[in-house]
Amino acid sequence: MREITVGLIPAPELPEELAYDIVEELPAIFSEKINHKACWKIEIAVDPLTGAVENAKEVIDEAAQIKQRKNWDYALCLTDLPMYSDKDLMLAEVNFEQGVAQLSLPAFGSMPLRSRVRKSIVQLVGELYERRMESSNATTSANKEMVSANENVHQSGKKKGLIKRQFHFSPIRRVESAEKEEAPDLRFIITPRIHGKLRVLFGMTYANRPWKIIPSFKPIVAVAFATGAYGLIFPTLWEISHSFDILRLIGLMAAAILSIVVWIITAHNLWEKPTSKNNQSVRKLYNRVTVLTLIIAVIFYYVVLFILFLFTVLLFVPPDLFISLGGVKGSVSFGNYVDLAWLATSIATLAGSIGASLENDELVRNITYGYRQNRRYNEMNQEEAHT
Repeated sequence: MREITVGLIPAPELPEELAYDIVEELPAIFSEKINHKACWKIEIAVDPLTGAVENAKEVIDEAAQIKQRKNWDYALCLTDLPMYSDKDLMLAEVNFEQGVAQLSLPAFGSMPLRSRVRKSIVQLVGELYERRMESSNATTSANKEMVSANENVHQSGKKKGLIKRQFHFSPIRRVESAEKEEAPDLRFIITPRIHGKLRVLFGMTYANRPWKIIPSFKPIVAVAFATGAYGLIFPTLWEISHSFDILRLIGLMAAAILSIVVWIITAHNLWEKPTSKNNQSVRKLYNRVTVLTLIIAVIFYYVVLFILFLFTVLLFVPPDLFISLGGVKGSVSFGNYVDLAWLATSIATLAGSIGASLENDELVRNITYGYRQNRRYNEMNQEEAHT
């Protein structure tokens, strides 16, 4: 039985985690979907270049070198970078001559589920295998083993819709091209473009994993909670919470969340400025990802702070006192306590934004940026230092 080795080359962090999560399942799936008469072997080689280089051709060339060095039959890169074909966003591309393909995880959107990634990998490896078998048949005489393999390839050809079926609302256009020497042989383009841009934005934000930022907010939570708790001593805050309608509370919450996001970006120099070294469209994308990552993280922080304040006011503000000092008419409802906790959270968040500068710049960047964006930031700073 012939052994076929497929190498997965993920970028560090999320792509690496996904690769190790599905690696044990792939041999059986390849045997079922592509060729059951082959012995499939999967190896993983994490490579930083896959998660740092914006030029897709450089990634393909690096993967081809790793494939040759490790004596693999095929190689497939898993990157958390967006991939472009002119102005179109790509989900994947295949280079048949080099036996290499790459898959862009951000193109899956905010939740690149392992099953979707796994099915896409099966199709890409199937495409590479099928083309090699066709090429072998064109140059050698067919024997029984090759005929049998071709029958399996034909079956794998029926699986060419695996990628398209993963995207119900953003159709995937399959483009085979050999117009340019440097062009890949096969690309999967996301259409329409606006859907592709939104998918990549949310996908890169997911790769940054905003929930990881929460532990770094401990000093901010301490400052914010202390400020809010002090404000709750005075009945003025009680009266204001009772007089505010829901639109005012929502507006104050939005202002508080945006204020702390802007403060973190400004205080820790997270906004990428135009330089001669960075691409304008990519720079704008990274800045949007930074803003969205922080907004999601601050919303988590806001919810935690709200729960703390709700527990505090329920425990320490008696209903009778709330009625007499807070201007509440009739009985005090749970909604009154929610409004008071909501107002205290917003005011405390505005005050706590000052505490957002308590962490050092490098730590905040390491937490806020994913591997790809942090390495990009460091490389640009090194280039500017040498110029």
